[in-house]
Amino acid sequence: MQQQLPYGGPFRRLCAFLFDSLLIGAIGAAVDLSLGLPGGISQEALVAQTGLPSYLKLAIHLIYWPVFESSILQATPGKRLLGLRVTDLAGERISFFRALLRNVAKVLSLLPLGFGFLMIGITLHNQCLHDKIAKTLVLKR
Repeated sequence: MQQQLPYGGPFRRLCAFLFDSLLIGAIGAAVDLSLGLPGGISQEALVAQTGLPSYLKLAIHLIYWPVFESSILQATPGKRLLGLRVTDLAGERISFFRALLRNVAKVLSLLPLGFGFLMIGITLHNQCLHDKIAKTLVLKR
């Protein structure tokens, strides 16, 4: 019987990302509500998404993943729900700055045509481009 590798696979990682994205969307909606901004995708609502609201939501996006991934949990709520954790190459907890680098590097994973994310299917340790850049792994708990 073949032993299964401890690395987080693409489906599990995608589901964790979708869960986290929904959570961040809910936080963004709460920011809008607390500031009295119109909801939906009307022209009025889209015009209202400038200045302070957009900066608050950008800050939430920039710190959400690094704060959780560098914490003692080593995982965002979505990753934790799916039994995943982010580590360095030795399986140890990563620093906030390495987690920030990992998440900023996701922009590079999008180019071209999301190839950096698709690398998960061809790398030995199921790493995306941003994992390679930050020297991190996503492991099953």
